[in-house]
Amino acid sequence: MDVTDRWWATAGSGLVFVIIGVLAERPALLLAAAGLGAWILATAAVAGRTFTQAYDRTTVTYTLGADDTLVDTPIIATVSLSRPNTRTTLPVTVQATTPPGVTTEAGDQTLSLAPGDTEDTMEFTVTASISGRFEFPKPIITLHDPLGLYQTHVEWETTPTVTVRPPTPDLHVGRGGERVDSAYGQHQSDRPGPGVTIRELRQYVPGDDVQQIDWNATARLAETYIRETEGETDRRTTLIIDHRSQMGVGRDGETMLEYAREVGIGITRAAATRDDPLGLRTVGDDGLTNIVQSGTSDQTYAQIESRLYGLVPTTADSSSGGRTAREARERSDRLTDDETPFARILGAYLRDQDPYVTRIRDDPLVGTVRSVRNQVGADDVLVIVTSDTDPTTVTEAVKAAVRGGGRTILFLTPQCLFEPAGLTDLDVAYDQYRTFETLRQDLDTHPRMTALEIAPDSRVDAVLAHRRMSSTTR
Repeated sequence: MDVTDRWWATAGSGLVFVIIGVLAERPALLLAAAGLGAWILATAAVAGRTFTQAYDRTTVTYTLGADDTLVDTPIIATVSLSRPNTRTTLPVTVQATTPPGVTTEAGDQTLSLAPGDTEDTMEFTVTASISGRFEFPKPIITLHDPLGLYQTHVEWETTPTVTVRPPTPDLHVGRGGERVDSAYGQHQSDRPGPGVTIRELRQYVPGDDVQQIDWNATARLAETYIRETEGETDRRTTLIIDHRSQMGVGRDGETMLEYAREVGIGITRAAATRDDPLGLRTVGDDGLTNIVQSGTSDQTYAQIESRLYGLVPTTADSSSGGRTAREARERSDRLTDDETPFARILGAYLRDQDPYVTRIRDDPLVGTVRSVRNQVGADDVLVIVTSDTDPTTVTEAVKAAVRGGGRTILFLTPQCLFEPAGLTDLDVAYDQYRTFETLRQDLDTHPRMTALEIAPDSRVDAVLAHRRMSSTTR
């Protein structure tokens, strides 16, 4: 409980009585000061009891028009203040504030009830300029006593939260340009059966049940394919997201990391819907950047979403001397026709495989995958989201993931479809996409591995449409 300026003025009057009474030797003024002091103490006791009763009878409701929205999209916040229809003379106010990163058009979000009023409501617009999960500060209730001598500030118990997402990209998830309806799937086990959940498409081999033949896929692909089904069971999933500097390729808001984040958010929400245990590891240029242990609580899912929304591409350490296999190969090829002694020595160094072994061992993605696979059970699932920038490293990460059992789902972004300049040469883009698709198919052949592409849907369509048109005109 705090005192107001009026209390200080009243107490000051009592002090003046004391000073004058002593100097003028007037006992009556001293008695008046003592009486005033006793009155102040009595009003303090009454105010304390009154504040407690008034707070118990006061109800504050603070809600948002949506619990999930997009960056720079306004939503309505509503604050309601109410109390029983009793003869109360206490004025009460409630002040609502917004968290950092969330702004409002109104300068002061304060709602007041005058003596005798029982309820009131206010609305204001809030907008988040960044993505993430925001918990609004608790509203502050302020109670004043009828004499204006005391006031108290109390936090209300409940407060709203909102998840703010970046603009949703035109996300394509699939194989070879063919969209996959459900990349995450349902609860699965290793025992195929007449069941419940479609696992994946594969070529027919002698001995397979003909009832499992997918005739639509068979007609489309000109070869016989079947779809396996799986029994249902709980599973623990660990999500590994690559946000190294290479994932920053792309236009603003359309980088490979933005698409990787969208996949991660989708998996998180699918796991939350099914109460599947989910954990998170995020990988930067220098190693692990986030660890969220596997769990099924709302707090775990919210923490994972928050970490995903906060990801930005890390900065590569140029002093480390690391190079991708693609970079080493390109540099070596440029030196092929150079016959100088320096070129011969440098070319041999670039073709040397010893640095590759060290690089793979030190690669943060490979190391993270290997560490997680050693920590989780054989029935657990790893979900890896990365790019094709370094095919050799991705292949090593896949080998580490499938080693020791357990299923792995790989989401791979083709860098050729994320270049900021766009698809300037569709023939070149298609050739690069074919190279990517060959890599994806090779990775998909590993045991217990599903390799999928994630890319801008419009660019995938443009590349494939150009190829179809070129084929028909020849």
